[in-house]
Amino acid sequence: MASGGCSSNSTQKQSQPPSNTGTSSGSSAQSTGDTNGISILNTNQGASTAKEGVINIVSFDGKFYVSGNDLARVLNFKTRWEAANNTYQMGDYDATYEWKVGGLEVLKGDEPVKLTDPPISRNSLVYIPVSAVGLLQDDMNYSVTEKELVIFPSADMVTDPIDGPDAPNMGSDLDFADDPNDPFKGTETWKDLGEVLTGEYSSNESLMAASRIDIKPGENAIPVALKNIDMNALIQKGKAYLGVKYLFGAAPYPTSSKFDCSTYSQYLYKRQGVMLKRTARAQSTQGIAVSRSSLRKGDLMFFYVPGRFRTNKTVGHVGIYMGNSQMIHASPEPKDGVQISDINKAYWKKTFLRAKRMAD
Repeated sequence: MASGGCSSNSTQKQSQPPSNTGTSSGSSAQSTGDTNGISILNTNQGASTAKEGVINIVSFDGKFYVSGNDLARVLNFKTRWEAANNTYQMGDYDATYEWKVGGLEVLKGDEPVKLTDPPISRNSLVYIPVSAVGLLQDDMNYSVTEKELVIFPSADMVTDPIDGPDAPNMGSDLDFADDPNDPFKGTETWKDLGEVLTGEYSSNESLMAASRIDIKPGENAIPVALKNIDMNALIQKGKAYLGVKYLFGAAPYPTSSKFDCSTYSQYLYKRQGVMLKRTARAQSTQGIAVSRSSLRKGDLMFFYVPGRFRTNKTVGHVGIYMGNSQMIHASPEPKDGVQISDINKAYWKKTFLRAKRMAD
């Protein structure tokens, strides 16, 4: 089964779906092909049409569904079909939602949620029951009619390029700044591997591999409780993976040899004995909140991913602060993979939601 394609509207409805309205805050889609036998759907903003933001409701066996691909297209989500366990993932830069075809439970973030009706597969497509659409109300403003799921455009959308020109600190509430009391400020404890903070780094695989220490099965890590760890060691370890490719919904690194945004932060913190949750959205509920104007090395930074039909309140990406307005993260853009970004940009300032400190 592949996850690409559009929903069919040919099945006659046998009854009427309930009307509903979601209260929380599109795009054309294109397939990027198969990766390890898995079809990945990326979405890009498309031209406005009369049907923009509208998804047809279809009926199978008297129950009502929307195409998972159509839903992902409008919300600018990425998707991944995992044939081994019949799961369909969707989200921003990691898998916020994991639907199991035929199952009565969806994984939302790190929490299982019971469903009234299961997702189904028809014509090599995954369909989400209309009864489950409310689970996405944090990500969209919507209403359900007899024939359509209507998703409303967001009031404001960030249009600044992700790697645009610098936006120097001018005393704005959006400015990032370092905590002058950061105990790791201005110090390095590990040998520099040749990468520099501008984001231009060595792609020599043997150099990166020389310092890698993979997580061993059964290795223990403690829940987040502000454990004392060496943040310079954590960051230096993170730099050893520069250039490792991004994969949406990536399995743990020892299995996949790839990262998405949250498996990267989870992997590095676990190396330091701190257990983070699986998704960026779940990780944002851990640790203690810190101001964007008092950032320390190792703080996790959380952002939303802009989309025309997306709310600007839900976490879709996580990175690790390195100090001096630099962030290391696994992302599909502006490069593909683990990279260092200068966050002194309008895009990062506007999409920033919160920062969390996981250790002292």
